[in-house]
Amino acid sequence: MTSQSKTWWGREFLAALEGFMDSGRLARGQSYAGPRRIAAFAIKGNHVTATLEGNINPYFGVHDVPYYDVEVTLTRIAQKHWRTALNRLGDNANWVAHLIIGEMPPTIDGALAEAPVGLLPASGKEIRSKCSCPDWANPCKHVAGVYYRVAGMIDYDPFLLFELRGLDRKRLFEAVRASEFGAALGSNASPFEPDLTAALEEPRVPVVDSVPPDIDPADQRDFWLGRPLPRDPAAGRPPPPVSVLPMRRAGDYPEFWHSDASFLEAMGEAYDRIAKSLPASRDRDLQLFNR
Repeated sequence: MTSQSKTWWGREFLAALEGFMDSGRLARGQSYAGPRRIAAFAIKGNHVTATLEGNINPYFGVHDVPYYDVEVTLTRIAQKHWRTALNRLGDNANWVAHLIIGEMPPTIDGALAEAPVGLLPASGKEIRSKCSCPDWANPCKHVAGVYYRVAGMIDYDPFLLFELRGLDRKRLFEAVRASEFGAALGSNASPFEPDLTAALEEPRVPVVDSVPPDIDPADQRDFWLGRPLPRDPAAGRPPPPVSVLPMRRAGDYPEFWHSDASFLEAMGEAYDRIAKSLPASRDRDLQLFNR
């Protein structure tokens, strides 16, 4: 089931649920994670509440659409452990760099070494849930649906996981910006709002005369038969650096991206194919021009 989540931190978040929940209810829970089923949804601190639409089932005497109230609560990490974690985080360039571009550092739990639980849930003991449905099992499929919904949100916004564990994101952002590495990466940039000024500047394109100076415009033979094109003044120079900040801001799985493959990897492969095809296409264009 973890394949339903697109990032490694989303998969780890779901793994905790899969470790202690009935597989049948877990599978049915995925159908309750979409907007059609969720009539109300809210997150406050480490507490998630939702109202889900159930199914009409005359066999069990359910003739009207039922609605069930669901609550999911994650264990909070004490503030003393967060203070220690934030100090460690600021001293780790790798963690700061990941957070600046909106990613979860793979070794982030190292900052919470003294805490009784890590940032990502490791077992069902760290998750409390209840539902108003008549199912005797807890968690039921409705709880699983809410959990899947939260996992999808964490895929897109990993900072939500910090809030679910008791750390306000504003405090996290302030700690990242105040660190030596955060200041070096951009003193005015927050982890979720990178400074794109340099990336959005208009590129400078060299101006090339449309008519080579050694060709007489009155020479009709040259006009029809063609002459070698002037040397491109930019030929041989390395291509200008392309800022990836706008794409990195969206992350591997932006809201508009519905593929299981990473958006950044797909764009990287596309740009690589385009770059490799440019020399060949340019040669073909020159041959056609000189015919």
